Amino acid sequence: MNLPKLAITRPVATIMFFTAFILIGIMALFRLPVELYPNISFGEISIIIQIRGGIPPTEVETLVTKPIEEVVSTVSHLEEMLSISKEGESTIVLSFEPGIDMDFAALEVREKFARVKNKLPKEVEKPIIAQFKRSDVPIMILAVTSPRRTTEEIRKVVDEVVKERIKRVGGVANVEVGGGRERKILVEVSQRALVKYSLPLERVINMLGLNNLNLLSGEIKKEKDKYLIRTIGEFESLDDIKDIGVSTTPDGSIVRLRDVAEVKDSYLEPTGYARINIRPVVSLYIQKESTGNTIRIAQNVLKEVAKTKTIIPEDIKIVVTSNQADFIRKSIDNLKNSLFKGAILIMLV
Repeated sequence: MNLPKLAITRPVATIMFFTAFILIGIMALFRLPVELYPNISFGEISIIIQIRGGIPPTEVETLVTKPIEEVVSTVSHLEEMLSISKEGESTIVLSFEPGIDMDFAALEVREKFARVKNKLPKEVEKPIIAQFKRSDVPIMILAVTSPRRTTEEIRKVVDEVVKERIKRVGGVANVEVGGGRERKILVEVSQRALVKYSLPLERVINMLGLNNLNLLSGEIKKEKDKYLIRTIGEFESLDDIKDIGVSTTPDGSIVRLRDVAEVKDSYLEPTGYARINIRPVVSLYIQKESTGNTIRIAQNVLKEVAKTKTIIPEDIKIVVTSNQADFIRKSIDNLKNSLFKGAILIMLV
């Protein structure tokens, strides 16, 4: 029995068969990820570390890249590890076996990295550990400006409020900030105070690193679930830094950092500038996880930006200067129009 005759003799079965195909197609249409370019990076986590002071590539490899490689090489289900060391920057890309939980893998990588963090040079900046590649194009660029504030004041609001809220949006892998000078905490140690307390400078540096650390302290297993316990020890204010105990006197009194050094707010030297309509601004470059849906993530970011505007000062404005989702929507609309016109022509023929 051929297919045309079967379709004619059993119309109900034929209609149900094609209806099922149509329903499956509609479900797939709403579930398929929508991207501007094909996604060819799965199961990868990048560790990107900037080092101040222009350290040459050979020293970056010896002092930064290799120590990190040694600790993260023991991560579960790791398939391949690629590292690149260049002047002032170390990049390590970890490739994992297909089908594993990448969120748990990223958590394990962060915990492994925490073990070596204090052994890295003091010039190392806060690392970026996320499911993306540095070469990925930002899906959205935001410009933050104010007619009454300096770029340093704007950047402080961006770093403390805007950036942190956007990073919490599901699917966002990394948020880089450009423009304005980045805040740094300056610790000016008094040589006279060190001599007074017979305290070596290296001990002060080591105590700063040891007290500014989050560590995995254990786990709780409950049936099929496992909960990780972390101790939070990162500094939250200048007073936290000033109150660190760096030594003790012969009578048992604690020598705190405020007794041997002055701790104050300062700024790093600028490494880049951002402008819009000739006016200096602070820009945010938002990159998504490799498996995320660009349109959905962009929508969630815009919702979070709208909420953020209600809690930051009124004179600070956030403007979207680039949104990859808009271009994708236009491309999809053009495709739909072409398909619709093609279907009409086929029916007419």
